[in-house]
Amino acid sequence: MSNEAKKYYIPVDGTLVEVSEEVYRTYYQPIWAARYHAQKNGECTCTKAQLWKCDGVCPGCPFYAAGRKVSTSTVIGGENDELTLEDTLVDDAPSTESILMDAELLKALYAELDRLDPEGKRICELFMQGHSEREAADLMGMARSTFKRHWAKIQSELYESLKEFYF
Repeated sequence: MSNEAKKYYIPVDGTLVEVSEEVYRTYYQPIWAARYHAQKNGECTCTKAQLWKCDGVCPGCPFYAAGRKVSTSTVIGGENDELTLEDTLVDDAPSTESILMDAELLKALYAELDRLDPEGKRICELFMQGHSEREAADLMGMARSTFKRHWAKIQSELYESLKEFYF
């Protein structure tokens, strides 16, 4: 190699632009990591000669291959290549205990709703159908203030009878 300093290039709008080694490494580091993991998983067939075309986004790339099936233990990067796909997933499934508690609450709520007078049941039905206070009052043919008083009484009764589920 000659005494000339090595030149580094990155693509900008499809044209290679000369940059410092620091900029070059900063630009290519995540791309190299993505390419490494894609090649390790059999998803990338890109050659080193084509590296300058690589942007680290494999789907849609002409060198993209289906590769092997990905499991939750597939390493996807991170510090020291320790981050797996499983580490990024959130288990938002309800616990058995919370399902049973919700079922008990629902059972108790239905029992309390059955004890309401017809007017109270109708008010609850209108809210369950998505009507606003104003709409429900109009549908029931009562003043909004009267409706609000009835609704407050129903809420108080339901809260009192179901408070064991909240404390």
